[in-house]
Amino acid sequence: MYSHRCKIAFLAGSIIVIVAALSGIIQAFGSPGIIDTHEHIEDLTRAKVLISAHETTGISKTILVPSPTETLTLNGHKSFTGYRENTDDIFDIAKEYPDKFIPFCTVNPLDSDALAYLKGCIDRGGKGIKLYNGHSYYYNIFSIPLDSPRMLPIYAFAERNEVPLLFHINITKYGQELERILAKYPALVMSVPHFMVSSIGLDRVSALFRTYPNLYTDMSFGSPEFMAAGFRRISKDPGKYANFINEFQDRILFGADMVLTEADHKDRAFVEETIRCYKDILEKRHFMCKAVSDYYNKILATNQQRYDNCKPKEGDYCKSMETKFATHKKRADEVVILNGLGLSRSVLNKVYSKNAKRFLEAKY
Repeated sequence: MYSHRCKIAFLAGSIIVIVAALSGIIQAFGSPGIIDTHEHIEDLTRAKVLISAHETTGISKTILVPSPTETLTLNGHKSFTGYRENTDDIFDIAKEYPDKFIPFCTVNPLDSDALAYLKGCIDRGGKGIKLYNGHSYYYNIFSIPLDSPRMLPIYAFAERNEVPLLFHINITKYGQELERILAKYPALVMSVPHFMVSSIGLDRVSALFRTYPNLYTDMSFGSPEFMAAGFRRISKDPGKYANFINEFQDRILFGADMVLTEADHKDRAFVEETIRCYKDILEKRHFMCKAVSDYYNKILATNQQRYDNCKPKEGDYCKSMETKFATHKKRADEVVILNGLGLSRSVLNKVYSKNAKRFLEAKY
């Protein structure tokens, strides 16, 4: 039965791939270039990987946000270091490829010269500011509220000078702090990415959008496990997410957030596959995403091995392993073919480029 189901899925998937390829050829003509509004990168070598992938993915420009060493390496250190060095790397990349990359600035809000450094970075050519202290990991490191008096001069500077913010904020935890900022600085243009870190709770996101017209979000999910979970979530209820994007079509940004470093072996094939998956989930009704299926199959294989090696089979621990294996098998089956949103071309044009241009101009 399982083998038969796999054969059917394979045949169906083959048809989808063919149709998708033809559709991509048709859509390539006359479509505006896509602006990827959210990428972390380590150095010029990784930038060349992005440049090579631009040729096949339709990306025309990419916003590069400076990253602390802790984001690039995931070393687990309770600190925020190396961001100024990575900012220099990003400016070098933008200088080498001025038509392809847009540099942003960032800062450690605890630095005594935080505001002065940001002002200098913007004067140097930075087109926006990326802030990290709404990310739970860094929130605990900085140990100050988002609306701390230490942060207010940064928001005031951005609002006064029409500088857009890309601000990772977990709205489930820090939503009230965010709202106090938005109320105090009503002209501050801000993107809170990853469906505001709340794709599971779109009602909260919708409420913020309806109250604060200066808010944007992007539809990236970040690391492979978050991407896989996010795609599976959307696939289970595509109508809900399509309705959300259609309602707020002027404030959704395209982003992939791949975090490209020398250590993680994210090559051109990885970049192309990731961007294709993000485009497919927006454009198509049904599609296949190798990155998502590979992730769930890897988890499935691990759990199958644990169950196969479990003894005695009648024990409670082995039964729990069997239950976990069944759960992961179900998830792996669910993502063989994913359901997409099938957005209209007019909405896609906004998500792919028009909204990003307005965001970069700090307009809403």
